[in-house]
Amino acid sequence: MTTETLSKDQIEVWNVLSRIQDALVNKDAAVLDELHSADFIGAIPTGNSFAKEEYVKHHCNPHFGIVSLTNEDISKASIRFYNNTAVVNRRVHSQFKLPTGNIIDYDVQRIEVFIKTSGEWKLVSGQGTQVKPLGQPQSNN
Repeated sequence: MTTETLSKDQIEVWNVLSRIQDALVNKDAAVLDELHSADFIGAIPTGNSFAKEEYVKHHCNPHFGIVSLTNEDISKASIRFYNNTAVVNRRVHSQFKLPTGNIIDYDVQRIEVFIKTSGEWKLVSGQGTQVKPLGQPQSNN
C-alpha cells in the first residue's frame, strides 16, 4: 500500500491509532476511554488480556508502562475493511519502563480491530505479540 492509494477510511483509522499511541505513552485515561469501545478486550505481549476498564487502568499505572511507541510507516501496515469493520496489522517498536525503573526495548506485531459507529472509529480489540527478544535495560539518563 502506498500513501497515494490510501482511502479516507484508512487515514482515519491510522489517525485514531496515532491518538491511542499518544494516550498510552502519556497515560491519558480520558482519551483511551474515548477511543475504545465499551466492550473492548485487549491482550498485551505478556499474554494477559483485559476488558476496557482494566486495560486503561493497566496502561495508566504511574509506576511502570509504555514510555515510547514508534510505528512503521503507514505504507507498511495492512488496513483492510469489511463493511463498518477495519482490521489493522502492523509492527510497533516499544520502550517499556519496568517497576525497577529500567527501560527495555522490543518490537510488537499488532492486530487491531475497529468498528465505525456514529461516524467514529472505535477500537474493539487489540493483540500484541512480541517479535524480538527483550533488549538489555537502558540506563536512566
